[in-house]
Amino acid sequence: MQHKKKKQARQKAHILKNTAFMLGCALKSAPLSLFIIYFSYIAENVYYAVVINVMFLETALSVIEGNGTFREFAIRMCIIVLGKILVDLIGYIDVYTVRIKFEIKCESYINSLIFKKAQEVELGCYENPEFFDKYNRATWVVDKSGFKRIIEGSAWTIGSLVSLVLLVVYLVSIDPFLLVFLLCPIVVIAFRVFKNNMELEKEKEMTPYERQKDYIRRTILLKDFAKEIKTTNIFVVIEKRFRRAIEKNIAVIKKYGWKIAILECVSDYFAEIIPVTGGFIYGCYRLMVVGDIPISEFSVLVSAITTCRNKLNQLAYYFAMQQKHCLWVQNLREFLEYEPKIQSGDITPEEFSSLEFKNVSFRYKDDGDYIVKNVSFKIEKGQTIAVVGHNGAGKTTLSKLIMRFYDVTEGEILYNGINIKEYKLLEYREKFASVFQDYRVFAMTVSENVLTEEVTDENRETAVKALKMAGAYEKIGRLPNKENSLLTKEFDSEGVLLSGGETQKVTIARLFARNFDVAILDEPSSALDPVAESKMYDALIEGTKGKTVIYISHRLSSATRADNILVFNKGVLSENGTHTELMENGGEYCEMFTLQASGYKEVCEDEE
Repeated sequence: MQHKKKKQARQKAHILKNTAFMLGCALKSAPLSLFIIYFSYIAENVYYAVVINVMFLETALSVIEGNGTFREFAIRMCIIVLGKILVDLIGYIDVYTVRIKFEIKCESYINSLIFKKAQEVELGCYENPEFFDKYNRATWVVDKSGFKRIIEGSAWTIGSLVSLVLLVVYLVSIDPFLLVFLLCPIVVIAFRVFKNNMELEKEKEMTPYERQKDYIRRTILLKDFAKEIKTTNIFVVIEKRFRRAIEKNIAVIKKYGWKIAILECVSDYFAEIIPVTGGFIYGCYRLMVVGDIPISEFSVLVSAITTCRNKLNQLAYYFAMQQKHCLWVQNLREFLEYEPKIQSGDITPEEFSSLEFKNVSFRYKDDGDYIVKNVSFKIEKGQTIAVVGHNGAGKTTLSKLIMRFYDVTEGEILYNGINIKEYKLLEYREKFASVFQDYRVFAMTVSENVLTEEVTDENRETAVKALKMAGAYEKIGRLPNKENSLLTKEFDSEGVLLSGGETQKVTIARLFARNFDVAILDEPSSALDPVAESKMYDALIEGTKGKTVIYISHRLSSATRADNILVFNKGVLSENGTHTELMENGGEYCEMFTLQASGYKEVCEDEE
């Protein structure tokens, strides 16, 4: 019981804090629009609840009964008409101009916060399903118009409260006993909050299955998977997964559905039947038995009670909805308040002179297996280093540790003799240029993809030069718009679709477009044929003179160009030396190189 009370207290606090957070965002992004929206909702609520349902009705009935003067009637009608014109004018301005701009500005502000935080969180967060689910729910504030709903809900709540207070004051002036019939709708808030908690639990349980369904829908439509889907039976597996996710969602709905339905039924009973019926019977008793109120006052009394009932029901509804939407905001706030584990240091890195691994071990999970085990080596300025080994040997993990996408579990990595944790993170990463194994191009122009920044007159030639060095301009130069051609057909049917090899050349061109100290290339030639690979390495040697280059490759022919070769086996640095030294040792590298060389020789003999 105590735990339940604490949970309810936390939920109330969440509603207040999260609503305050969203109001703070609105004040920062569109303060004038926020004021107009609030004023519009308050004016509309007061006008229809008090002016129309009480003042207008009372005026009309007083005329029928022959009470009052024409002058009083005319003044009241003028107030009512002018109020209607003012409320409608504010409403039209709000709906057709203010609210549209308000939503755009606020969503833009929230998106900017999300985008900024997404850049700060470490890579491991995206590989954590629990964190990724929370990140998806955080975006609901924008994707499902949660921002708009919370602001409008809070504005409507304030408007309803103001009009409710005025109605209650009026009813108490007639008979304080009438307050008894207005207490029942308050019970509705408790029922609807309880119901809303169940709906939120239902949505949480459905989130993983919804994510599976979204993934499958995207997979079916993506070009990257089209060939495999059309030429294999994988579609049957995908479809079964999709149906299984639907069945899981149906099971969750069944689990909560009947409970939610009962709570809704009970809350409607307290919200609708008791207040109206009780208030009407009591009014009839005063009119017919006691005889101390006229028909006009009885009519206005019933109307005021009905309006109060409606307002209390609306408050219960908006409170429940506010709670639901505020839990979306809670996910957003938790995401924005997340403190990345990879923290920036205070030192500005100097020009590169050395990089050293000292007894470095790493595992992705605290209870997981080590991916890298007790690795030590040193790279000097100007060296070309090849990192080789079988799949799963820990080669790619090595590049992630150098770039500080992850921090080491044990040991340390030194840049110029100083632990890399001591350096300013962004400035440290700027010392490196990377080409990743899972390379991607963006739905932007070729130049923007190469420069990874806005194209200007000053840097335009840099993009062209980089494309030529990467061997990509031969293809790009033949396009109608050359380096200004838009890649992919995501936003333009005239967009260019490059082959895997040409795409990889464009990503390699990013390397030549940057001013860097160290280049890290993870399988940079995976999509290139042997001739293109050889040309790429020639260009790499030419374009990185005086620079340090670390490349990870399973093609050992490229390792012959390296000053030093690091051979990894199951996370352990098993061999270290030049190509000649390792071949003379006759160890693991020699065995791998001999096997690959014999494979190339057989292919050449077959072609002859």
